[in-house]
Amino acid sequence: MRSPVGNHELRQLEGNAQDLWDRGDAWVKLGGVMRTTATSLEDIADSSICKSQGTDKLAEMAEETAGDLAKAAVRYTDTGKAVRTYASALDVAQTWIRNHESEVERAERDYQSAAEHKQSAARELSSLETVWVWESEPSAAELSAAENAAANAASALTTATNHRNDMWEDFDHTFETWSTAYDDAVTGIQKAMDTAGNNDGFWEFVDSALEVLGWVLVALTVIALIIGAPLAGLLAGIILALSVLVLALTALKFATGRATLSDLGLAALSLVPFGIGRLLSKGAPALSAVVRNGRTVVTSTIRAGIPRMRLLRPTTWAKPFRWLAAPSQARGALPRPGMFVNPFRSVTLGDARLVQVENFLGTMRTSPWSSAAPVQQFVATTAAAMPSLGKQAVQTGTWLLFTGLDSAQAGETIFDYNVEIPGLSEVRLP
Repeated sequence: MRSPVGNHELRQLEGNAQDLWDRGDAWVKLGGVMRTTATSLEDIADSSICKSQGTDKLAEMAEETAGDLAKAAVRYTDTGKAVRTYASALDVAQTWIRNHESEVERAERDYQSAAEHKQSAARELSSLETVWVWESEPSAAELSAAENAAANAASALTTATNHRNDMWEDFDHTFETWSTAYDDAVTGIQKAMDTAGNNDGFWEFVDSALEVLGWVLVALTVIALIIGAPLAGLLAGIILALSVLVLALTALKFATGRATLSDLGLAALSLVPFGIGRLLSKGAPALSAVVRNGRTVVTSTIRAGIPRMRLLRPTTWAKPFRWLAAPSQARGALPRPGMFVNPFRSVTLGDARLVQVENFLGTMRTSPWSSAAPVQQFVATTAAAMPSLGKQAVQTGTWLLFTGLDSAQAGETIFDYNVEIPGLSEVRLP
């Protein structure tokens, strides 16, 4: 059942007004305690006694805590007041609906009944006033009674309509007053959070995520030094994706004034090693190509050493079988390098896969065919394509610098220090 004008459903409103008022009142009282405590902490922070006793750290902590408590006091007090106001409005609305809901329903039913009765009386009067040729004229008494019945029905409908409209109007007013109070409460709570300036639920999550991501990046960077192909590429992709995510979250904080330009710069610096690494590794041999081509060179060397087949010399008759077995012999002598490598060489070369290339070349140098000219040429050519000593020095310095920065940033919350870029630590967006 809905009101004819406001189209509001006739129902009891949800919520326990008393519980809401008690909760709001508790928040107001808690805000008062916080305000008093914040004032006491401010007194401690400003007290010369603390300074004279050398407890500067206590004064600093008291000052920081006082500010947080003062903000929390504003938030709890204003939120509690908004909730109490809404609870009172809810109680008024629920009380009115509880006391008048059945009366509104009865007024609506009476109105519908009166409307039907009026229509019935009007039809009866119309049938008497309209006389067909085959019908007899109604008596004056019958016509008078029908007219009186129609008039009474119309009067009753007017009365029922007025009462019904009055009841629905009161209900609409009650409902709309409650709805306005609800909207005001929502606005008041939001204003309390904005005024306090400590609505950091989302940003606390962002800060926690950045802290966790920092340590994950450090761990993955160390793991990437130990593990080569086939997981090296996957690890590099994950590290790059996480670094981009850290930069994006830090940029979001900077855009809202919650991070400094120094923080954003340090996050951006985490992407620099990828660019430097790609530049320095340009032209470096790929592990899969080195293994495949190295085995091919050794296979050719093995086949070149097989004596020509002669019909009159039975010892050469096995040449076709030895020729076919050469690839298997090369694979057996030149196994693919293991996935785990020397991390120090990974730091120097810039990629664990290049350490695997280096290890494979070492296997070729110690193989039975190492003295063959094609093998020596392949080893020398591939080794020449590896990063030079200058590039290795840059790779080492880059890894130490940026991994050190990442580790230092990850440890800020644990060891209570700040890593900053001079000149940018105070730059924030308003």
